[in-house]
Amino acid sequence: MKISLLGGTGSFAEGLVIRWAKVGHEVLIGSRTQEKADVAAAEINDKAKEQGVDGSIVGMENGEAAKASEVVVVCLPPEYTKGTLEGISDSFTNQVVISPVVPMKFGKVVSYDPPESGSAAIEIQNVLPDTVNVVSAYHNIPAKGLANFEKPLDYDVVICGDNDDAKSLVTKLTEEMPNLKAIDAGPLEISAMIEAITPLIINMNKKHKHEFSIKFI
Repeated sequence: MKISLLGGTGSFAEGLVIRWAKVGHEVLIGSRTQEKADVAAAEINDKAKEQGVDGSIVGMENGEAAKASEVVVVCLPPEYTKGTLEGISDSFTNQVVISPVVPMKFGKVVSYDPPESGSAAIEIQNVLPDTVNVVSAYHNIPAKGLANFEKPLDYDVVICGDNDDAKSLVTKLTEEMPNLKAIDAGPLEISAMIEAITPLIINMNKKHKHEFSIKFI
């Protein structure tokens, strides 16, 4: 399966890219320019080789990466997400789009800062064609944990969306990564509740100097 990660740099995207490439998916790194995409892909390929993945990660401009993919993961900064997707909306037809985007305000504490639509995932759905199915997922997995291939993940991934087939696909992709379990929380309107957990976890991590995440028992 072809999976692209738009804005696919940093530990979070790096972890997803390498883990999916390792199980045989064709992974594309999207960036604003081809030059930036090539640099990012080269850096991740170097790290992927340490995990037994040999040169299968390709860099592309964001619009081209989205157009070439069956699944698109939006790893863009929240403040640039809407504008970037509006600019490349004609690259989307019937892809499944995964949103781990969490808009936050940073001050004495970190707080959730949703857009007028109610959540980042709903804003993304509103920007893209109706034929695209957005699934909200991966908000609460620590980026350092995803990029640490020596330590088991052992997290639950809460997902939501309005299309059952899209959620089934995201569940499959999630559970291809060892020790991750996907839990379907319901329709896309639930996304605000899931996104809002992230700043809580960040505040707890800062206070306790510990890497918290979510596990349902």
